[in-house]
Amino acid sequence: MAKMLIELSNDEDKIVEVYKVVKSLNSKQEAIKEMIRYFAVEIRPKNLEEKTYFK
Repeated sequence: MAKMLIELSNDEDKIVEVYKVVKSLNSKQEAIKEMIRYFAVEIRPKNLEEKTYFK
């Protein structure tokens, strides 16, 4: 399990709140967990060169 701290703008917070209500979820955390399933993510370090990272 990984925990993340996400700072949402007011508009983003409203979107998550609406999603939570529409899907009858109990918390914004649950709403965000469901929402991120729709996205493909690639995480790469920004302060390391690729050659160093992939050694």
